[in-house]
Amino acid sequence: MTFTLTIKCDNAAFHEDDGEATSGALGAEIARILRTLGGRLEQGADAEDSGYLFDGNGNKVGGWRIQL
Repeated sequence: MTFTLTIKCDNAAFHEDDGEATSGALGAEIARILRTLGGRLEQGADAEDSGYLFDGNGNKVGGWRIQL
C-alpha cells in the first residue's frame, strides 16, 4: 500500500501579507493543511481513497491518495 501526498506552495497563502516567501508562513500553512488531512484520515480512510487539499484561501493546492 502507498500513500501519496502533493502540495503546491506557490500561491499567496504560503507567503506573508507583504508577499514575501518566508519559512514561517510556508510552514504554518503546510501544518494547517496536514492537520486538516490528519483529521480526515483519523475519521477513516480506506484503500483506494483519495482527496484534494485546499489552502486557507480555499484554493486547491494538491491532493492525497492511498493505493494498494
